[in-house]
Amino acid sequence: MKILTRIAILALALSSLPAAALELRVDEAWIKHLPPTVPVRAGYLTLFNPLSREVRIVAAHSTDFGAVEFHRSVMRDGMMSMERLEELEIAPGGTLRLEPGGLHLMLMQPVEPGKPGEMRRIVIGYEDGSEQEVVLEVRD
Repeated sequence: MKILTRIAILALALSSLPAAALELRVDEAWIKHLPPTVPVRAGYLTLFNPLSREVRIVAAHSTDFGAVEFHRSVMRDGMMSMERLEELEIAPGGTLRLEPGGLHLMLMQPVEPGKPGEMRRIVIGYEDGSEQEVVLEVRD
């Protein structure tokens, strides 16, 4: 009887643990180096979703920047502009590229301007409430 009680307690304890945090594969994560007087930076990276379900990134924050937003460059009436996005979606098994001239992270109010070779960290938040840290290299 003792062994059955122990198994039941263990099963109950394991069922109350939170689900494993969602982790996307991140490649080529970088920030363009700009003069210290420029109050915004753009962050670029490639995200791969290894899961069999769609993933939604709904938030981002950083102690290295005052604010982090998702933006997309768009051409309107012959003028290039940016629009803010509320979330990013990645299809099952899909890849999402944040690159110059397209989707990107808008990194505002840098705490330190950064030099080439230095690293900056952001945290992306998923729809399920889990988060993942991403490290971006400052590049020329």
